[in-house]
Amino acid sequence: MGRSEREKEGNLSYLKYVVAIVVLLAAMIAAVVCYYMDMNEKLLSEARRNLKAENEYKEQYFRQFISSRMNWYRTVAAFCDEPVGSGEENWRVILKEYSSDDMRFGIADTHGTIYFGDNETADISGRSCYNKVMQGKEVISDVLAGSWDGQETVVMAVPIWTDGKVSGAVCAEYTTLNLGQALNASIAEKAGATLVFDKKGKIVASYKGMENFTTIYDMLETMRYKDGNGVEKLKKGAAAGKPGYMTYYNNNKVRLFYYQPSEYNGWTICSLVVTDAEEKVLKELRTTSLWMLAAVIIGVVLILLASISGIRHVQKNVKKMQRDYLTGCFNRVTGKRIVERGMHSEQNKSYGACLFIDVDNFKGVNDTYGHDEGDRILIKVGQILMQNMRDCDIVVRFGGDEFVIWMYQVDNVKAARDAAARILKAAYDEAGTSLSIGIAMVEPGEKNYDVVMKRADEALYQAKAEGKCRYAVYGDAAE
Repeated sequence: MGRSEREKEGNLSYLKYVVAIVVLLAAMIAAVVCYYMDMNEKLLSEARRNLKAENEYKEQYFRQFISSRMNWYRTVAAFCDEPVGSGEENWRVILKEYSSDDMRFGIADTHGTIYFGDNETADISGRSCYNKVMQGKEVISDVLAGSWDGQETVVMAVPIWTDGKVSGAVCAEYTTLNLGQALNASIAEKAGATLVFDKKGKIVASYKGMENFTTIYDMLETMRYKDGNGVEKLKKGAAAGKPGYMTYYNNNKVRLFYYQPSEYNGWTICSLVVTDAEEKVLKELRTTSLWMLAAVIIGVVLILLASISGIRHVQKNVKKMQRDYLTGCFNRVTGKRIVERGMHSEQNKSYGACLFIDVDNFKGVNDTYGHDEGDRILIKVGQILMQNMRDCDIVVRFGGDEFVIWMYQVDNVKAARDAAARILKAAYDEAGTSLSIGIAMVEPGEKNYDVVMKRADEALYQAKAEGKCRYAVYGDAAE
């Protein structure tokens, strides 16, 4: 080869490296952008999950709050004197002790007069909640406008029974702001709040600032949405009793909003949160990513060519190390690692059944026909197991003449039984050998690999004790 040809070839090689570096640079920039966008979505998704979890906690707290209050009012009602206006009734002491600026505690008589702890009375005969409780029903009212010094309130009431008849009612009237304060003080608050509203959007449990709006929809109408007006979606979801998310912008800050149905009166409970923390993380991530980009590209270019052959070599060796050298099944260590990873996953829905398999009379084959014949049988059994199971199932050579199968996403014993029967038939027809199989199901939420294996081993012992060439299910009677 002449000098000019060598120079030409060298130039071509150099050009290839330049092109490779340019392509790599473009790929790295694209990767950083995609990574940033992915992290943005993941952070928002995590924020949504946290918001949903918090809202569910608040809904549970709200339910317990109302339930505990209603239980207490039932207790008071059980010991109340009949409200006849004598001034000597035993409940007058309770009224004075438990009434507050945010909750009016009262006892109503059968004529529609309610007595409060400050010796005031009021006529509530026209209220629908009063009429319902006088019919013997326990009541949690909708929002009452201006019934207490112009404030919006919610009334909880239980009937007082005397000689089998309703003789009055225990009533507690809460301001919507008081209910909201109780709800939002249930845990350490983040930059957000929780509200409860009825089907018309009226606030049942409020917080300071919402008094400027007639309904929650009025407040949300003032916000900015990127994907259209989310208020209509909220109205439809609340009316249908369905949960959902919204994302809106207020003062250029992202706010997340989650809503779900409450147990009471068709109400909806919702939580909103400002994503300042997530936005700060994204800003720092963007700056760090740009600085890292240059350093990573330089490092990647330097090690790229040398790494390709090394990676291929390592991957080839790792793949070999994961498999049993004789049968091609997963080896014992790899199989356990894969299954335990699935058992400890967040969803814990990976592996639902374990089949412990033993070749019957294998020692006799080795002693009579030699180890070569024994190896042939093991190879054939391994092939049969892999051919008769799905690609997602894990087939393991456990050791010697023992194999284990972990069935993926199986939650009923019938599927495991069918697989075992199929394997027994194939082994007999194709390899002329019999197998014994022990089946153990993985309990929901179970994470202990060894405990499941022990149950499958006991089932295998049962199958052998019953005559071999069969399967047995842990905990079942003999097949």
